[in-house]
Amino acid sequence: MTIPFPPVDGDFGARQVAISPEGTAYVVPSGMHERLRAMVAPDREDRDPKVALALSGWTCLQSDGMTDRINVDAPDAFADETPIRRFAQAHDAGSVAVARHPSGEVCRSNDPAAFTFE
Repeated sequence: MTIPFPPVDGDFGARQVAISPEGTAYVVPSGMHERLRAMVAPDREDRDPKVALALSGWTCLQSDGMTDRINVDAPDAFADETPIRRFAQAHDAGSVAVARHPSGEVCRSNDPAAFTFE
């Protein structure tokens, strides 16, 4: 399967990044998560494509550029804080909110550089 978006080349500066279950990060243009879901999780019918992707093992990081918070949709099993910290740093984020799926647990931090799931 070919992912229709470019891989992140060490720079998490894009506003929308999706991390595959294998750990490869891709730049996903705003509004294109539907296309990514159609490619990697065609059987998922969840209304929100970022939730569908998380339920399929993908992690979606997003910065809206309007606030200093980044938002993340991640599968419950996702435990790597490093890309979240790097994404937060690239966007000068003051806080982070990670919604985990399917549990619905939300992890928040006002110190993204020290973000942890614990």
